[in-house]
Amino acid sequence: TPVNRIPIMAKQVLDLYMLYKLVTEKGGLVEVINKKIWREITKGLNLPTSITSAAFTLRTQYMKYLYPYECEKKGLSSPGELQAAIDSNRREGRRPGYSNSLASAPHLLSPPKMHLPATAHNGLQATPSPALKKAT
Repeated sequence: TPVNRIPIMAKQVLDLYMLYKLVTEKGGLVEVINKKIWREITKGLNLPTSITSAAFTLRTQYMKYLYPYECEKKGLSSPGELQAAIDSNRREGRRPGYSNSLASAPHLLSPPKMHLPATAHNGLQATPSPALKKAT
């Protein structure tokens, strides 16, 4: 796969060779996803552990540039197995009922209704007196 834009992570070039080596040593992309061992890959690449999107970014870059090569050279998994691992990982990541809880409680999505008195914060009336209204 041609690399049109060099992948960058944590303000440094992502070492695709090292990424490939680390992932295949762990059994390939599907194994890394299923076992959730992206942190080990992150450490092996000397990336900061504070990057919260590291797993997603590494997986995306690996799929884009390296997974077809892994399939051809190592045959560790098939694209179908990869999709199943991604789908399974997505389902596990979601909290049960989270999306439904917002739908069943629309009051959480709307701003609170505030009942303000007719006076402004400085004690003056919020509406202009008839003497101040523009003449018609």
